[in-house]
Amino acid sequence: MELLALVLIPFIAAMLLLAFRPAAMARGIALVSTLLSFALVLWLWYSWNGSMVIGVSHDWVPAWGMRFVLGYGGIGLLMLILTGLLFPFIIGTGYKQPVGDPSLVNALLLFCQSALFGVFLAQNAFLFYVFFELSLIPIFFLLMFWGGAHKRSITIRFFLYTLLGGLALLFSVAYVTLQTPVPHSADFTALAALDLPMNVQVWLFWTMFLAFAIKMPIFPFHSWQPETYTMAPTQGTMVLSAVMGKMGLYGIVVFLFTIVPEGALHWSSWVIGISLFGALYAAVIAFRQNDFKRMIAYSSMSHFGLMCAALFTWNAYGISGTLYQTLAHGVLMVCLFYIVGAVAQRTGSTDFAGMGGLKTKMPRMALLFMFVTANAIALPLTQSFVGEWLMYNGLWQWNNWTAFAGVALIVLGAIYMLYAYQRVMLGPDRAIDVTDADDEEHFFLVPLIAITLLVGIFPNVILHVVDGPVQQLLNSFTSLP
Repeated sequence: MELLALVLIPFIAAMLLLAFRPAAMARGIALVSTLLSFALVLWLWYSWNGSMVIGVSHDWVPAWGMRFVLGYGGIGLLMLILTGLLFPFIIGTGYKQPVGDPSLVNALLLFCQSALFGVFLAQNAFLFYVFFELSLIPIFFLLMFWGGAHKRSITIRFFLYTLLGGLALLFSVAYVTLQTPVPHSADFTALAALDLPMNVQVWLFWTMFLAFAIKMPIFPFHSWQPETYTMAPTQGTMVLSAVMGKMGLYGIVVFLFTIVPEGALHWSSWVIGISLFGALYAAVIAFRQNDFKRMIAYSSMSHFGLMCAALFTWNAYGISGTLYQTLAHGVLMVCLFYIVGAVAQRTGSTDFAGMGGLKTKMPRMALLFMFVTANAIALPLTQSFVGEWLMYNGLWQWNNWTAFAGVALIVLGAIYMLYAYQRVMLGPDRAIDVTDADDEEHFFLVPLIAITLLVGIFPNVILHVVDGPVQQLLNSFTSLP
């Protein structure tokens, strides 16, 4: 029942917010809900024995292979930790950003969290697809009602892109379910047992990969991302970059690597190539941006390109490093977009031209930003250093030249992040009246910075969660023709 409760806690809290509209208490209720969910995730983590856990298993529409099955292994548990950890901070961001209807905003965020928990708990492909699509609906309304300039056209484009990916995923799920013995089953265990012909796996790979490539996104399925991230309210951008994008990486592992492994191996060189090209492209474009928020959007795209490339290296370093980095990237993106929002709130803009010299009036914020920047450029003892080191080792084992592309990425990442810090905090004083970081901003950023240092120093806290599942995955690869 704990797994069902994990989906229902945010859902029930969201329904209460919509029913009673407690404007003054909306953020507090939402925050308490996310903290309860996180406490439950910690309990699941503490009680996990290293094997697959199935908590709920009921027939739904058995004639179509649809069953309501909730469970988790090590990789799913990591995604639950990511979602449970970050949503209290995402909800907490709203205390600095008053909006017209806090009850509706927080209800939409909680609906999204409920769907995300469902995605990472689903052990049936049709159930996965349902939650996968449900997570899109609250974000759509959040962008449409509280987005910035050109929000309607940008939100519609985002919706159409993700709808296209969702339809491709639905087709894939229906096709592979019909390949199972009668009575057909869409449970992941039944789909993983399929032995699809190579010629089928070669084309089926792309129908599945399309959905997950759009969700991350990676080149060339990325054109919705920069405008959407820039236009979205800060909380919406945090959800999209820190948590929802990870559905793409998770989907690759549970769908592509288990259902069409030969197809994934066949196309791995292509995926690594386009992912690294897109990562390098995004890093160069990030350096050329004059808008702080847009620069962070491109940096997120660059990180996703590197993670996707490392995931397809088919070795323990690359896969473990990518999974580890999902948490590191999520924490980093929440920190960076929070700083963007805090600086924009004081200067009235996210344009670099209106910033500069802020460290003289904001020394505490400058120090907090410096710690976040250290994590962003993967300095040793930070969380990102561990993940990127593992991913570069994975790329090196795959091909030495791909590792050089990884090195170029870390250099470019350091350049654009340090340049951003210089344009925001250093240089001549702009003589604008701004206030320094207050207690609330310390309460938000300091715990996240502490997490990046703690997990950077003790990476096995996270790695032990995924080591076993990754080894099982690699063992299954060795049996491929």
